[in-house]
Amino acid sequence: MITFLSSGRFLSRLTVPGQRPSCLRVEQILAFSRLFLALTSLGAWVLLPSTMGHADGGKFVLPAYVLASVILLGWLQAKQDAPKRFVLCAHVNDLVWPALLCFLTGDPLRPFYVLFLFGIIAAAFRWGFIETVATSIVSVSCLIGQAAIFVHGPNILQPTFFTSLDTSRLVLRCVFLLMAGTLLGSLAETEKELRAEIALSNHLLSLARVGNRFSSVMQDVLAAAAHVYQGTAVHEIISQNSTGRVFRWEIPSIDLPTIDRVEVTSPEKTYQLLPGYPHTFYMQRNGSGRCRITALDEDGHRIDVGTKDLEMPVPDVASVLVVSHKMGRDWYGRFVVLNARLGRQRELELHFAQHLLRQLAPALYSVYLVRSFRSRAGAAERARVARELHDTTIQSLIGLEMQLEVLRRKTSDASTTAELERLQQILRQEVLNVRELMQSLRPVDIGPHQFLDFVAELVERFCRDTGIAARFVTDSHEVSLPATTCRELVRVVQEGLVNIRRHSGAHSALVRLGCQNGTWKLVIDDDGNGFPFSGRFTLQEMDALRRGPVVIRERVRTVGGDMVLESTPGQGSRLEITIPQKGLEAYG
Repeated sequence: MITFLSSGRFLSRLTVPGQRPSCLRVEQILAFSRLFLALTSLGAWVLLPSTMGHADGGKFVLPAYVLASVILLGWLQAKQDAPKRFVLCAHVNDLVWPALLCFLTGDPLRPFYVLFLFGIIAAAFRWGFIETVATSIVSVSCLIGQAAIFVHGPNILQPTFFTSLDTSRLVLRCVFLLMAGTLLGSLAETEKELRAEIALSNHLLSLARVGNRFSSVMQDVLAAAAHVYQGTAVHEIISQNSTGRVFRWEIPSIDLPTIDRVEVTSPEKTYQLLPGYPHTFYMQRNGSGRCRITALDEDGHRIDVGTKDLEMPVPDVASVLVVSHKMGRDWYGRFVVLNARLGRQRELELHFAQHLLRQLAPALYSVYLVRSFRSRAGAAERARVARELHDTTIQSLIGLEMQLEVLRRKTSDASTTAELERLQQILRQEVLNVRELMQSLRPVDIGPHQFLDFVAELVERFCRDTGIAARFVTDSHEVSLPATTCRELVRVVQEGLVNIRRHSGAHSALVRLGCQNGTWKLVIDDDGNGFPFSGRFTLQEMDALRRGPVVIRERVRTVGGDMVLESTPGQGSRLEITIPQKGLEAYG
């Protein structure tokens, strides 16, 4: 089913959340100008009454105009507020008084028609092109309506209100008001759009705060940018040139923005990056199901793609907005808004989208680099601490244990021998604790190719250090998980083995990895004491009951996996962790 999308006015969509409008300031400027104009007109009437038409009408209308201007100015000064109702009343006031002056002081060709120009200028100050042109049309309608009354109205009105009618001068003055409205409206619309675009760009750049989580920054910036084009969902496809990897950051719903991060597998990489499509384009389905496309090249020049057979890149959507951009020298991206809505000036809105992404992309890349540098610095510091523990603390503890062994062999007292043996056992346990701390501190820089060998070596070292019969079993020769997921699973195995040594009292343990139906399953099984509860619990049940290993639960949730814990007190426990084939790529 094809859904036809219509967009609101571009200026009205360039809004910054939380920004206070400058309505009060504008109305104060207009109020002082209105009062000045009313006083000037009254002074001109007093000094040159013969050029202003019949004196009787002006005696009452102009003082009333001055009084109304004073009331509006006083209201603003007292309330310090300009609600929409006040703005509309003030605008009607700016049109009613010139109409009354033209009607009651002579024919519509008297100089008071110029007062309509203030209403047109006020509309340009307050709003934009549409409202300003509409105001000029209303002004012209007042002049033409007065002329119609003069020509076709009752004869009794003619000697009372009018002198003569010059059609050519009436036409010229109507054209003047229309031209003034069109010109001022165009200038006002352009100026307001420029200010709104600058404010919106600054707002989006402020969301890219260095130090925040990269995923949170991406979520805020992408949702805010897509909101301008009233889309329903937004994607950001990023290709890393140095590694050839492709990632997709996806917000399924703009109304409830929650970002998902997925590494794109090899078969989908080419499709996701949309090769053969223009640099920037907007594609929309028409009534016949065919697609209408407006496209720009990298320099912002329009491209004629009417002869190209391009299909809608995303199925089941009515329209897409796609903007290509670069993030540093290493990243190339596509910003995609689904069901986007563009107005009639599509080319101008595409230009703004290009301009916006050119500003946002470097800011996002800076956030990523800062997070990456911090992560590397933290990993380097943890590695240094691990080396220091190995070179100093562990060596000292081993040396102390050897000295205790010498003392134990020299002494002949049974109680002293038993005490020294107990102290040796404590030292051995502390050596194991420090080694486990070293392993947790040391950065795990492995990918899918090294994963199986690393886990096998980890289990073998655990067996050698603890004396627990531990084995690693797998029927796979290589895993196809993202590097980040592999690192998280290594930490899960480490944490599981530490828990077995410290708490289970097990004699044997088994770590098994396999893949079935596109899902990887990691099992950690032991024959120890088990947890102090019995049963089989899912990840959600463990969260609700606050049971099970907290650290492992958090790591499994980070990579988008699921976990089941089975415990039988006195007989051991079993952890089953399942990970989707693609996995999640976690940043920041």
